[in-house]
Amino acid sequence: MDISRVLVFSGPSGVGKDTLLLAWYKLNPNVNRVVTYTTRSPRENEKDNVDYYFVDTKFFEESIDKNYFFEYKNVYGNYYGTSFKSIEETVSKGGITILKIDVQGAIDCFKKYPDLKGIFIAPPSLEELEKRLFLRGTENKESMKRRLAKASWEMDQQDFYSTSIVNVTVSDAVQDLDRISMQLLHK
Repeated sequence: MDISRVLVFSGPSGVGKDTLLLAWYKLNPNVNRVVTYTTRSPRENEKDNVDYYFVDTKFFEESIDKNYFFEYKNVYGNYYGTSFKSIEETVSKGGITILKIDVQGAIDCFKKYPDLKGIFIAPPSLEELEKRLFLRGTENKESMKRRLAKASWEMDQQDFYSTSIVNVTVSDAVQDLDRISMQLLHK
């Protein structure tokens, strides 16, 4: 499988990954995100086969047994994974292939595929991240606490990535994403 056009894209929950990707798609029509699988329920406004392939645990675990996934992890009690087929289909479109995955999954990918490039999206501070998670309105108090504790660990993993971008403003971060992705993919 050709991973030379694939960029791993990750960061803590609430850092603005989806917001940045939406803005980047508008800026650069050559950006294509690999649709990944999850066993969690869709959030408001998420669409099956667009945002994720929403599947049940039985399907996911059977797919693991069949070696269907390029990478997968259980995150916050739900499975998330990327199939080999999804990557190949997205790469075949040409342009930049974005693999938006959890930091744990990204680290596994970097270990298995040392030539894989990655961009870590960081918040300006943990306090700002907490504010963004709160404003997102999808977390209860316990979930918020768990995500912030994990975010601290995730921030310490940035050395696994080719580079990182601090998401202070969407417009600046998207410009950085576009410029840096071109540099990474043309090395």
